[in-house]
Parts: sequence; structure tokens; C-alpha cells
Amino acid sequence: MSGKEKMLSKAEIDEYIRLHYKPEKKLGKSFLGILKGTGACLGGAIYTGAQRPLGLEDLLDSVRNKIELTFSEKLMELIKEKGRKPADIYKKADINKDLFSKIKANKYYRPTKETALAFAIALHLNLKETADLIGRAGYALSSSIKSDLIVQCYIEAKVYNIMSVNDSLVEYGFKPLTGRRFG
Repeated sequence: MSGKEKMLSKAEIDEYIRLHYKPEKKLGKSFLGILKGTGACLGGAIYTGAQRPLGLEDLLDSVRNKIELTFSEKLMELIKEKGRKPADIYKKADINKDLFSKIKANKYYRPTKETALAFAIALHLNLKETADLIGRAGYALSSSIKSDLIVQCYIEAKVYNIMSVNDSLVEYGFKPLTGRRFG
């Protein structure tokens, strides 16, 4: 293994998990607090704490204004921003060409969480950028999921080698992000 293919030790990963693992999270807001903060639908009207209820057109306009790039669109944008060739990224992510073509051709394609994380590793994204990218596919990293913590540990250590990440995941009894190496 060359220096760029560093693999974190079991002790390093164990320490990261020990420091960050939170199996139980308490909800910080009450149900009513959530309703007041986000707008709630009560009796057919949308209430936001303002004087008048929002109508359906107001709500649709609000949704239209919040639409962001999809996972596929953001992935392509990141590849371009990094000045990389798409083939380099999907190979580095250990993703096959057919799957990459599906993602690229369909802007609404929703990859698995593992595939989304593999692209984050291949693109050398930090935790904030990773959260943004995988969030566009409907996923989040959780400190109550040990496999997520292993991936986060590699990202924070700036070790962006998919095979090393996969080896560590398998060592801990989890399925790898990519490949057919589990079982």
C-alpha cells in the first residue's frame, strides 16, 4: 500500500466510535414547537404563526423557491468543480459505468446511501459537503449508526480510499459501500 492508500487502524476507528457514538438521542423540541416553527396543516389551512393562514398557492410558491439541485445534478456539478473527469470519479468510487450512466442520465435517480457515500469519498468531500450531497438523495449521517461513524472517521482523517473504508466496514461486520466483498 502506498502512502495515499492509508488505512486507519482498528484502534483509531474504535477511539473515534467511542468518542462519537450516541445510540440514543433525545428530541429537543416538543411536537407543538415543531408545528409552530415549520408551519402546520390544521383543519385544511397552513399556519405559520402569522395572522392569516397560508393558501395552497402560497405554500406551492414556498416549495418552488426551496427546490435545490438533485443528487445527480449536484454530483455532476462537484465533478466539474473539482476539475475531474467523470470516469475518474466513478472508478475511484468503485462504481460501475452502467450505474454511473443511470445516475447521470436521470436527474431524479436516487442511489443507495452506500453509493452516495462512495461518491463523497471519491470526491474528497469534508463532512459538511458529504452531508449536503447525501442529503440530496434523502440520507443523513448518524452518530447512532456505527457504520456511519466509520465513514465519518475516514472523512475527518482525510483518508479518501474506498477500499480502505470498505475493508474497515467489513472488519466491523458491516457491508462495504461498494463491491461484492461482504459475505
